[in-house]
Amino acid sequence: MSDTSKQNDNNIKYSYSILQKEIISGLVAGCLTSTIVHPLDLIKLRLQLLSTDSSNAVSKLNKYKHVLQSIKANGHWTTAGLYRGLTINVLGNSIAWSLYFGSYRAFKTLLSTSNQDTLKLSGSDESKLINLDSSMMYLVSGGLAGVFTSVVTNPIWVLKTRIMSTNQNTFNKSYDSIQGTFRSLVSKEGYRSLLKGLTPSILGVSQGALYFMIYDTLKQNRLKIYDPIQRSKEHLNTGDTILITSISKMVSTTTVYPLQLLKSNLQSVNMIHGNSSTWKLTQLILKREGIRGLYNGLATNLFKAVPTTCITFCIYEAMKGYI
Repeated sequence: MSDTSKQNDNNIKYSYSILQKEIISGLVAGCLTSTIVHPLDLIKLRLQLLSTDSSNAVSKLNKYKHVLQSIKANGHWTTAGLYRGLTINVLGNSIAWSLYFGSYRAFKTLLSTSNQDTLKLSGSDESKLINLDSSMMYLVSGGLAGVFTSVVTNPIWVLKTRIMSTNQNTFNKSYDSIQGTFRSLVSKEGYRSLLKGLTPSILGVSQGALYFMIYDTLKQNRLKIYDPIQRSKEHLNTGDTILITSISKMVSTTTVYPLQLLKSNLQSVNMIHGNSSTWKLTQLILKREGIRGLYNGLATNLFKAVPTTCITFCIYEAMKGYI
């Protein structure tokens, strides 16, 4: 009898809460995706930092060549060069995605509950109010989740930018490890340096908010043409997921890209001895390259961001279904 009881206990699958599923799925998705596309992330970051390169000697036609050359070690491609900063990148993305998905779900649930309370009090037509407010709910939830995630993870992104913006033989290897980068950063610039780029980062949460507003709105409209069984599962097929993700990411990324570029430059090693205010940096870029300077690396960013987001959401949805 006891053996049968033990066997039944072993067969019982642990049931995760909705929030736990969101956090775990986001963590796994962030970890795997950042590992796969890391070299593109490195190239994108180097391109963003060209706008404030003190030498300013790189022509527009030679930017990609210059960046690719800077990644090479002694003129040769190496795994170490292409995957410089991988550890901090994986750590940052894993934490960021788990926090974002978890907090987005929490805020969306909170706002949805408030919305239902409003319906009961106002006596409004439920379908009309939900249709009118759903996009705004996605936008606000995404914005709140973005602010929370940005504040928590900003020190990680500062460390990541310092490591990935330098080569292995730079600054006596001060930026060759997470611990070394942290010590060097704090000793030379103080703990406040870990908050560099936070302002444009918080302003830039509009990208995530805009993305989720577009994605969830398109998703809900697309689900309406599914058969009732598929619609009840609230899951898009792979083709629709890729299509909607691509549209949402291209629109949201292009819209707020200048803020991402400013954040990367503020966090880079080139700004240690320079003016580090967001407004002064914007003026510097506009003076040197004009409006186009605020979009350095956009093509590479889209080339990386669109498939990256598609991969992230495919893994995320697969993990949610698995656990």
